Amino acid sequence: MNLFALILILLVLIFVYVKINFKGIELQNKLMKIICKLSLSKDNHLLVIKIMEKYYLCSSTNNEFKILETLDEHEVCNYLQTKRSVLLKKE
Repeated sequence: MNLFALILILLVLIFVYVKINFKGIELQNKLMKIICKLSLSKDNHLLVIKIMEKYYLCSSTNNEFKILETLDEHEVCNYLQTKRSVLLKKE
């Protein structure tokens, strides 16, 4: 009986540890999403990021991350539709 209780407590502790440590990853994936990434060089990238309901144009290097501009949602949606139609034509 004592062994069963010890195993049960151990399983509960492992479950709590996993929930606490990985809860932030799930929330971040729901709140923030990289829409497009353009590599300008090995260490320099332009990104379109959606954070909650807003879109941002960002610059990313090894040493720095900057939000360059807030983008209009309609422009981003139009771009994504254009990109999708071009990809479908290639197939």
